[in-house]
Amino acid sequence: MKLKASALTVAAFGLALLSGAPLAVADEKPAPPAQAAQAAVSADVVILHATNDGTGIDAKIGQMPELAKPPFSAYNSYKLLDRTSLSLSKSKPTKLTLPNQSVLQVSLKEVLAPKKKDEPQRYVISASIQQPGGDSFLPLLEVNAKAGENFFVAGQKHKGGILVIGFKVAP
Repeated sequence: MKLKASALTVAAFGLALLSGAPLAVADEKPAPPAQAAQAAVSADVVILHATNDGTGIDAKIGQMPELAKPPFSAYNSYKLLDRTSLSLSKSKPTKLTLPNQSVLQVSLKEVLAPKKKDEPQRYVISASIQQPGGDSFLPLLEVNAKAGENFFVAGQKHKGGILVIGFKVAP
């Protein structure tokens, strides 16, 4: 994972990075680009509100075992705020306004061919978050993930808790 970020960003994303769950997997040596490079993929995105208000995990979230493991288990309640599917392309970033009025910008940076015969393709996704007023909460995050694997961006304060944004890439 390549980060260009401030100490605040590093702290905010420590939630996702310290989890033992199969979140975003970083490779030190990138695989070669996939032979049939895709120009676009879709990503299922869930926006959750994490708090400690004792209400538990919203049934609308569905199965997401990562929420029961550290660091996400530091919160005892998760509410589904939004679920959407985004088309991510190399040519144009996709923007999504978050519940706290910050703007998430996501794009497909690269499709990587498997390193070994039995491994799946991997997708390099870049994301940034701009707060209202133009300040960067997250200047740039690049994640190397396989299809169907959840990865999370977390840490922005929202109504007594934090926003947790989950992504799952689908070719």
